[in-house]
Amino acid sequence: MSVTLHKVGIAMKSFSRKRVRPMPGKPTLGRLLLAGKPTATRAYEFAEWLKLRPIAGVLAPENITGPNLASKVSGRTGIIFFDGYWLQDGDSPDNLSGGHVDLWNGSKLTGFGSGVRISWNIVLPGIWWDFRNSKTILFFPVK
Repeated sequence: MSVTLHKVGIAMKSFSRKRVRPMPGKPTLGRLLLAGKPTATRAYEFAEWLKLRPIAGVLAPENITGPNLASKVSGRTGIIFFDGYWLQDGDSPDNLSGGHVDLWNGSKLTGFGSGVRISWNIVLPGIWWDFRNSKTILFFPVK
C-alpha cells in the first residue's frame, strides 16, 4: 500500500517512530526506505498511521468488524485494514496478530488475490487465512 501511495505523490514523511509506535510485541517500527521514501512493512502500523489522518480525503476509520463487512461499505470507496486473522512468528493459535491492508472500490477488494479469496471464500489454513475472522476490521473512507 505504501508503494501505491508513493506512486500518487504521497511520500509518507510522517510515517516514523516519532508519530507511530511499533506494533505490540515488536521492538522497532516496521519501516524501510524505498527510493528514499518511508514505507510501512506492517499492516498494523500502517493503519495506526492512517488513524492520524495524514492524507487529505482519507477519513477517520469506521469499525466494520463482523461477518457482513461488504454490506457495511457497499457503494463507498476506501482502505480496509484486517487485523489479527493470520499467524505470525511468536503468535499462539488463539492470539493471532497478522494483518492486511487493501483497497475497496465500492463492491470488492481491488487486490486480485484478496478479491478472489473473499469472493470465492478461498481459505487454505497456513497459507491463505480467512479475512472474515479478523479480530478487528477498520474501513477508512476515501472521499
